[in-house]
Amino acid sequence: MLPPGYYLDESDPDIITLRREDGTFVAAFSAQGATRESIFEAAMQDSRNLADPDTGTAHESEDS
Repeated sequence: MLPPGYYLDESDPDIITLRREDGTFVAAFSAQGATRESIFEAAMQDSRNLADPDTGTAHESEDS
C-alpha cells in the first residue's frame, strides 16, 4: 500500500512509474525487478522532501 497521494502508473508493461496524485513523476522502476519496499521507500522519501525540501537529496549547483 502506498502513502496517501501516490499511485502507480502501469501503462507501460516494462516500467512501473510512481506518481503523485496530480500526475507528477516521482520515480520509475523496472516492472520485472521492482519490489514493494523500494516503491514504498521512494514514495516516503518524496513525501519527506515535500514536507522539508532542505532534507532532500537533490542539491542545487553553486556558481563559482
